[in-house]
Amino acid sequence: MSRRLGTLGGVVILILAAGATVAEAAEPDWGGTWQSGPATTFPQAFSRFDGAYNPGDGLVYLLGGRLADGNTDGSVWTFNPATGVYADTGVDMPTPISNYTINVLTDATGTGFYVFCGRTNAGTQTFGVQVYYPATNTASQLAPADDYPGDASHSCTSALNVVIGNQAYVAGGFDGTNNNEQTWVFDPMASSGSRWTRIASADLAQARAYIMGATVDGRIYGIGGAYYDATSTICGQLLCNVTTVETLDPTAPTPSWTTLASLPEECSSARAWGFDSTSLYQDPVDLTPLAGRIVTGCGWWPNAVSSVYAYDVTGNTWEAFPSFITARRDQAGELLPLASDPGIWVWGGYDGTGVNTTTAESFSLRVVPVELQSLTVE
Repeated sequence: MSRRLGTLGGVVILILAAGATVAEAAEPDWGGTWQSGPATTFPQAFSRFDGAYNPGDGLVYLLGGRLADGNTDGSVWTFNPATGVYADTGVDMPTPISNYTINVLTDATGTGFYVFCGRTNAGTQTFGVQVYYPATNTASQLAPADDYPGDASHSCTSALNVVIGNQAYVAGGFDGTNNNEQTWVFDPMASSGSRWTRIASADLAQARAYIMGATVDGRIYGIGGAYYDATSTICGQLLCNVTTVETLDPTAPTPSWTTLASLPEECSSARAWGFDSTSLYQDPVDLTPLAGRIVTGCGWWPNAVSSVYAYDVTGNTWEAFPSFITARRDQAGELLPLASDPGIWVWGGYDGTGVNTTTAESFSLRVVPVELQSLTVE
């Protein structure tokens, strides 16, 4: 998911509970576990799709996706975490797509859920930009002048998408044959025809797609992904999954991607969540802080895996995080900052059995109690 900062403002907490020591707080154990959520009730289970939380009505919006029969459904559905109910909004995206990530942006109309490029029902690629507005339950496609500025070998389908400062950063992509290395920025407040800007200095070290994207403290992290091998000689299959991890500081004078510690295994086609250093979220059992960390699924085309990993941005280290109940890839994901039960959620995706899964699951998070939020350790 993402894409959106999974944080709450506040002071970084080093004392996690009365009697806790610094050594204990620094030793991540991840005592929490994923719990089954209400199964999706779409007419057919979706994969290669995404969800976005709208605090205005407390609902998660899912903008259609790939069906098990290979077709694409563009119907917009909601999930109510308070009731566990899924509902069809009655609205379809103008061009039904799969292989997208939702970007929550504010434009002249209000809060919009933006999606870029994507694979159409015909199996072709679109460069179109579409937006769904939850406040009015309407969807539209921007004018062709605002299409992703790709070309015959550069598509933003299955690209990394993250949002910082009301701008979407889009890196990589795949059109079924060609991998993309470019990084572009989309500004929803710019005039039509000038909303895209390329960061020419920020080509990915390895052209690829299906990258898990996250942000921490204003930095972008591109985690894993896969690249196309037409001959299947490099890794024995058409898509080669990678362990590559890169980071980008978009505020640098000349932004460029820097390679970080590799993933513990090859991963692609999943979702990631970043937590700023000021985040007050903790593991619900052992109180390990999420601050300054990224949690990511692993995916792995063409199969599915249950692996989940956590990355420490300060230490540049990876470790195992509690695994999903159901092995999956190409799932929707979102962090729900609910006061009653905040947590990371995933829905659907492909489970490796030849069909899409209807399962959903969540990892509950604890918020540092108010009475401890001003405590620090010298």
